[in-house]
Amino acid sequence: MPRVISSAQTFISKFILPFVIAALVAYAFSRTGIGFLTPFFIPIGVILVVSVYWFQIRLKKVAIDSDGLVISNYVREVRVPWRDVSQVKGNRWEKTRQVTITFNRDIGFGTSVVFMPRFRLMWPYQEHPIAQELRNMILVHRGERFSPFP
Repeated sequence: MPRVISSAQTFISKFILPFVIAALVAYAFSRTGIGFLTPFFIPIGVILVVSVYWFQIRLKKVAIDSDGLVISNYVREVRVPWRDVSQVKGNRWEKTRQVTITFNRDIGFGTSVVFMPRFRLMWPYQEHPIAQELRNMILVHRGERFSPFP
């Protein structure tokens, strides 16, 4: 059985939070009407929509299997062997510490996926440990040696 490494909050962040933000933006636009604040709210609305897509909607659910990764968008599931994983990068700046996995080919979700790992308290500018764990697993399954120190 695959070990899920994505946060349980992924579903909420991907589906519920964008709906709430869209409803709040629509409500704000409906309350302002056509007036002097409209030029102020339009750029804010655009920035919110782009941010929600970039940080929330494109998230995937990721699990580790003995043969590779199991990636899901909650509608469709794709299995990716370790040999197709080319790079793993952890975001060191944002609170959720999202991790990006890049592949050698298009896996059906593109050539890279982003997931939100389980919450863990960390110092600023620290990468989530699951990123290093994934890099080590890639090396092990390719038959290469790895060092526990980055």
